[in-house]
Amino acid sequence: MEQISKVRKCYFCGATLQSEDPNKEGYVNPEVLENPTQNFAFCQKCFEAERFRALSNEPFIDYEFIDVLKEAKRDDCLLVYIVNLFSFETSFSKEVIDLIQGMKIMVVGTKFDLLPKGTVKEDIQEYVAHRFRVAGLKIQASDVYIISYDDEDSVREILTRIFELKNAKNVYVIGSEASGKTAVINSFLKIYSNLSNGNIVTCNYKNTHLKVMQIPMTNKSSMYETPGISITNSILFGLDAKTLRSIYLTEQVEPREISITKGHSVFIGGLAIIELLEGDKLELTCYFHKNVQLNRSHVSDVESKFIKLNKKGELVPSLSKIKSTKDMEVFEIAMTNKTPTFRDLGFSGLGWVNMKATNQKLRVYVPKGVSIYTSRPKIKR
Repeated sequence: MEQISKVRKCYFCGATLQSEDPNKEGYVNPEVLENPTQNFAFCQKCFEAERFRALSNEPFIDYEFIDVLKEAKRDDCLLVYIVNLFSFETSFSKEVIDLIQGMKIMVVGTKFDLLPKGTVKEDIQEYVAHRFRVAGLKIQASDVYIISYDDEDSVREILTRIFELKNAKNVYVIGSEASGKTAVINSFLKIYSNLSNGNIVTCNYKNTHLKVMQIPMTNKSSMYETPGISITNSILFGLDAKTLRSIYLTEQVEPREISITKGHSVFIGGLAIIELLEGDKLELTCYFHKNVQLNRSHVSDVESKFIKLNKKGELVPSLSKIKSTKDMEVFEIAMTNKTPTFRDLGFSGLGWVNMKATNQKLRVYVPKGVSIYTSRPKIKR
């Protein structure tokens, strides 16, 4: 296994936090750095100026969405949780996970066709269940269904299972933006038979401003398509429309190989950096859109080369808001497994790399607010 720790920086000014010298930038009281549950990462100067924000790499959750989930839980309803199989690992909100504990949950995975050729569905079902368990929900592989929009049999199987599990109660379809939630609903509607006296309507959910699609299932129960959970912690969230279109995956991803040795790094376009600080050579198998360029460089080139090339738009894709490393989150990952072990390192919304970990130490840069994760391999090798 590996240990991942964040290099703590002031979220407002970007200075590296330290507690040794009050006269130098980034100074904070020692207890701030020593407290692992501290949710504020601001130097004393910025904090005293009352320019502070909560540091969070979870997606934003609308309080009215929480109210909807509370009602669904109170009424013992079924949750159909939609996930984009290519990138969902950082889409969980602790507040949502804590709230839906104990509910009946059925997970539906979309965009299986984006995964590499030869990917085994059963392996992905177990992986998804594992990631839900990591997030805090007791999900088994048998609770995970993979939908193919063009395969009526798979759609019918899932819809039939929903009717079996809902037990005469309402059904709530939830998931992140870009999870494929609307496409799932549309695939249901293609084979849907209205068994009620009502009509399909789009309306405000009662006592909220949230727009939902209400699909009658019987005269006493409905399916509600809820608004997508935000992807504010995704790299995709910060891209302009043109750049987003250029790297948003719509076809099967093709793995690419690149290696780094100690003292070298990989620029993942102008969006992220992986540095190898300590340990043996790393062979990285990269799962990103083909338009995301991969460039090998020296660790010392982060400020002198990465930032300059990014500003000029020569790293593809580039992110204009990154003017210096102060505009980036920095994480350190210490691999502590005693034997060589394949692990994934993922970037919210962008993709992931797979590597054989053997006590290496990595430093990872991503735009502020973007989440990363490590996990066992999504794709078995």
